[in-house]
Amino acid sequence: MKKIGIVSGLLVLMFTLVASANAQPPIPTPPLPPIFTDFNITPEEIELGDDLIISFVIENTNNRSITWMSTTRIGDFFTQIIEIELESYESKIIWYRIIPHVVGEYDVWIDGHTGTFRVISTEIIITDPLEELSAEIDKIDAELVSIRDEITVAFNLVNDFMATLLEGGVEMESRIDVFETYSNEVNEKIESLENKIFNLQTNIVYACIATAIISILGAFLLIKRMN
Repeated sequence: MKKIGIVSGLLVLMFTLVASANAQPPIPTPPLPPIFTDFNITPEEIELGDDLIISFVIENTNNRSITWMSTTRIGDFFTQIIEIELESYESKIIWYRIIPHVVGEYDVWIDGHTGTFRVISTEIIITDPLEELSAEIDKIDAELVSIRDEITVAFNLVNDFMATLLEGGVEMESRIDVFETYSNEVNEKIESLENKIFNLQTNIVYACIATAIISILGAFLLIKRMN
């Protein structure tokens, strides 16, 4: 009986050793990938030279720290891979400030999340001071036509006056008075027109100077925005 017990004990020990030798260590479970939320492009349309913000939230749902390699692509001109370290259950806000220098529409791709933004040309409105002067010139042209009509009336009065003078009619004095009245009115209108033309010429010079200054300022602002 003692011998049998010893053999049985050896067999148990042998099987235990074999089982221990065949057992493998547990395979570690790989961490879950992070969760991405709140992907935003603000604003989605900008003028050339302005900036925009691309942002998102990345969250680690694992009970251990992880390191994530995040890839960002913007159009054909920007690709970046950054390393993001997250503690267990940690969230981080990742953002980029972008200043495009070319007009167009751009696609954004960040770790499978997509969006677009648009860059438009800078609109610089330059008012033309000559437009108002052009309207004033049209108004003066109309007044010139009226003055020409007045001059025609005055010449007709002169002709009537000369005819009356030759005939020796009794209405000569009254016609002289009428002629003088019309003559004075025409002279006043001509003088007023000459003053308007002078003022117009002065305003045209100022308008040309103002237009040149505004154009230079507009070009300077455009270059500054692009830089």
